[in-house]
Amino acid sequence: MSRKIVEFYRMSEAQAKDMRWFYQTLGYQEEQIDRLCRQCFGAEIRIGSGKDYVMNWSFCRNRDYLLQDEEPEDGGVPFPAPNPNQPMPMLMKGMAIPPMAMSGSMMGAGMMGAAMCSVAAPAGMMCAQMQPMAEPMMNTAETNDAPENEEHSPLDESALIFSANVNTASWDYLRSKIKRGQKVDRSFVRIEEILNSYSYDLPKPEGDDLFAITAENGPCPWNQDAELLFLGFQGKKAQKDCRQNLVFLVDVSGSMEDNWILTQMSMMAIISKLKKGDVFSVIAYSDETVTVEKNVDAGDRERCVDAVLKIDGIGGCTNGSDGLKNAYDYLQEHFDEENNNRVFIFTDGDFNFGITGQGGLRDFILEKRKTGIFLSIVGYGEGNFKDNKMETLARNGNGNYTFVSNPNDILDHLWEKLVSNLVNVAMDVKISVEFNPELVREYRLLGYDARMLTQKEFYDTEKAVDGIGSEHQVAALIEWKRGQAQKKYQSRYVTVSAQEHSEEIAFIEIHYHSPEGENKVLTRTVTAAELEQAARKNVGTASLLASFGLLVKESDYKGNMTKEKLAELLQQEMQRREEQEPAVYSHLDVIRTYTGR
Repeated sequence: MSRKIVEFYRMSEAQAKDMRWFYQTLGYQEEQIDRLCRQCFGAEIRIGSGKDYVMNWSFCRNRDYLLQDEEPEDGGVPFPAPNPNQPMPMLMKGMAIPPMAMSGSMMGAGMMGAAMCSVAAPAGMMCAQMQPMAEPMMNTAETNDAPENEEHSPLDESALIFSANVNTASWDYLRSKIKRGQKVDRSFVRIEEILNSYSYDLPKPEGDDLFAITAENGPCPWNQDAELLFLGFQGKKAQKDCRQNLVFLVDVSGSMEDNWILTQMSMMAIISKLKKGDVFSVIAYSDETVTVEKNVDAGDRERCVDAVLKIDGIGGCTNGSDGLKNAYDYLQEHFDEENNNRVFIFTDGDFNFGITGQGGLRDFILEKRKTGIFLSIVGYGEGNFKDNKMETLARNGNGNYTFVSNPNDILDHLWEKLVSNLVNVAMDVKISVEFNPELVREYRLLGYDARMLTQKEFYDTEKAVDGIGSEHQVAALIEWKRGQAQKKYQSRYVTVSAQEHSEEIAFIEIHYHSPEGENKVLTRTVTAAELEQAARKNVGTASLLASFGLLVKESDYKGNMTKEKLAELLQQEMQRREEQEPAVYSHLDVIRTYTGR
C-alpha cells in the first residue's frame, strides 16, 4: 500500500468559515474544531490567497487547489484560529441550514475516476444564488434504470406488491445537480426516494402496532381522469436504547481523494450523535485494507477526533469487497447480540478490484446479511459515481443509502435523521395493496420500479428486502381511476366478485420480521368513506414531489405536466404553508430552481 504525497489542500476564507460553523453545529469544542479544520486524511488544510473558490468540498489535482511536494507561489496561510465573536447557527426543523454553498464541477480528473474542481464565487453565496456549472469532462457514472411500473386492472393484477424503501440517495444526487444548473440523467431519478426524503405529518403507531398507516386521496395534477392515493407508513420508536457497535469503512483510493474532506465531516457528524458507551472502529481500504483504530468509545471526544485524523492519504485501486469482508469479519468477531452492529461505508462505489460486478456484489452482501450486521452506505462523487453498486449493496444487505455532495446533505439526512437509521424496528418489510375491482378501474404505483415483488416473494418469509428504522416513514403514491374494472387479458376460468366488500377501496397487508426474527403480518382496509373524510395533510405535498419527479425523469407517464404547471403547484403549496420564500436547499427551493421561477 503506497503512501500519497499530498501535502495540503486549499480552500477560501468563506469555505473555512462554513467548515467551522459545521463543526460548531455538531457540538464539538473549539479545540477539537480547530484540529479538524486544519487536517484531513494526513493533509494540511490551508486558506488560499489571491482568489475565491466555490465551496464544493472537492479538490482537483490542480496546483490552485491541491498542491503536492512544493509551496504555492502565494504560500497560503494556515487555517485561521476560532473567532469568539462568530455566532453558532441554530438548526431547527423548517429553518434554513447555515449558508453553505453548493458544489460545482468543471473538469474531470483523478486517479481511477473523474474529479471535480471549482470556479470563483462570492463568499457567503447561498444555494439559490449559485450559477450553472459546467459538466465533468469525464463521466463514467453508473446506475440501474428499471422500467417504470405500468397501469393495471385489478382483475388482471389485483395487488401491487413492493418492498419498503428508506434510501434518499437519488434525491440528494438530484438536488445537487439541479442547484448547480446541471443536466440530470433520468436514469438516476427514483421517484420513491424523492417521496421518502420528505418528512410527512403522520400519526404515531398505537398500542402494539409496529406501523401506523395513513391513507389520503387527492386530485392527480398530470391526469384529470385519475386520482392519487397517498399511503404513509409511520414506524414505531424502538423500545430499547441500543448500544451502537459500528465500523467506519473508509474508501481512501485515488478516486475518492476529492471527497476526503466531506468524508471526514460525515464521520464526525455520525460520531456527534453517538453517546458514551457506543463504540466504533475505523478501517481504511484501497487496493489493500488497514485497520486504523479499534473500539473507540464515542464518549471520549478527543480520542474520536484522534481516530478520524489518524486516517492517512492513500492511493491505488478500490478493493471494496475486501474492505467489506474485513469490516464484517471484525464485527462478527466483536458481535454484540443485545445491541446494534452496523458497518458504515464511505465510498463512491467504484469497486474496480476484487469483486466488481453487481451480481457478485449482490451475492456477497446477501451472504453477509445473514450475520445480523446492518449496512449504511454514504456515497460521494460526480463523474465516477457508481450508484448502481451502492444501491445493490444497500437493497440486499439490510442497509440504507444516502448521497453527500456538500455539508448540507450531511446535516439534512445523515445527521438530522441518523437516529431513525441506526436501530431497525422491522426487517424484510413487504407491502401489498389489493384493489377492489368494483370501485377501482385501474391503478399505477409511482416509483418503486426496481422493488416490485411477486406473490411468491411476498409470502416467502426468507425473501430478503429492506427494513425500517426507529420512527422511520415510508410513503407511497398510487395513481388510480374510479369505476368497475374490466379484464384486459381474458381468462377462461378465473372470475372475481368483490360485491361483499363494496365499501372498500383497497386492502393493505404488510409482512415483516421483528427484530427478534419473528414473522409478522399487519392488515388494514381503506374505505371510500375514510378517503372522503381524511384531512389531506400530505397528499398535496406528495403529488407536488411526484410531479417534479415525473418531469425530471422525463417519464412516459407525466401526462400533461409541464414546468409551468409545476411552478403553479409549487406556488399553491407555498401559499398553503404561508411561506414567502422556501428554506434554502429544501424540497421547495430545489423545485423552484428547476422551474426557473
